[in-house]
Amino acid sequence: MNTRSLAALRISPLHMQQGLFASLALMITLIVVQQFAHWNQTHEITQQIQRSYHHSAPFAEASALKATDVALSLQPVDEAAAAVEQAPRQESWVF
Repeated sequence: MNTRSLAALRISPLHMQQGLFASLALMITLIVVQQFAHWNQTHEITQQIQRSYHHSAPFAEASALKATDVALSLQPVDEAAAAVEQAPRQESWVF
């Protein structure tokens, strides 16, 4: 087999330094672009969540029961239930 050595290719230390620097610059660029895309994606998700909150009805517009409606909806306690509450409680042991 006919293989060439590094010296035969005439790659100088300057070429090696430039190639390593270009690789480093490319790697840093790819990392920055990836982080920017990730930031954009999370920013869009938060905006979509905020939009979904804006489309829902505000709390002030929600209907709530008035105190008079609540008072009318309460019913008197049945006599049997009142008798059970007034009966003496039996002691019980809980282990």
